[in-house]
Amino acid sequence: MGNTEPSGPERPAHPHPDSAVGLVNLWRVSGVAGEAPDTWLRLDVPEFQLWRACGIITGEWRASAGLFLATVFGASAQCVAVGTVPTVPWLESVTGHRATAAGWELTGATGETIATLTVDGAPNPIPTAADADTAPPRVTTDTRAALGRPVALPVGAVPATAADLTGRWVPADVDAPTEPFVHFDADGSWTGSDGCNGNAGRWAVSGSGAILATSGMSTMMFCEGAPVPSWVAQARLVVLDGGGLRLLASDGAPLGRLERG
Repeated sequence: MGNTEPSGPERPAHPHPDSAVGLVNLWRVSGVAGEAPDTWLRLDVPEFQLWRACGIITGEWRASAGLFLATVFGASAQCVAVGTVPTVPWLESVTGHRATAAGWELTGATGETIATLTVDGAPNPIPTAADADTAPPRVTTDTRAALGRPVALPVGAVPATAADLTGRWVPADVDAPTEPFVHFDADGSWTGSDGCNGNAGRWAVSGSGAILATSGMSTMMFCEGAPVPSWVAQARLVVLDGGGLRLLASDGAPLGRLERG
């Protein structure tokens, strides 16, 4: 395990006010209609746990400078009706975060506060949950790497906006017998394929060209296509390239180029 920072009650609410690393903690959730006062959100990397009286809802979350996304993928049996897919609409509508004196606010597409997070005690143990999960997660070097700010855009690069991304894209300069693509929907969801294996998740961009995307489970068939869903999931920067888009990793390395299709 990498170097860690203190965990527990003495840990400050956001020791890294300019970084998403400060979100890693165990938080009491307030300000959300329908959520009980004893609702807790445990943000580790890359998974979250939402503790309710019924049990725990789990999923994936990602954050970077000002952006935050979460996608639910599982739940305790008592927290979801038989035959239904677990959802947490308020959490899955969050696209941003901002520090407060006592913790954080999770925000929506127009900057409205969706939920408030504060350090305030700990959840009651749940029989099916590990006791260790009632304590804040540790911040490691891997945590910092996952939540660190991306590099600055290349000189002269034009950041892409949400309006620029919305719609269907295919990989440029790829000649394949399959049909790899990604479709960015205006509601913040995306679907895509490498030509054989489908994937989907949520996405958000900032005015500075930062992008985040969550992704779900996918099949692993061999495919003569292009790893477009992987490009989307790994991308931390997106810039305009003529009539197309370039997706870049957090260190600025190119992942792929897309064109309308």
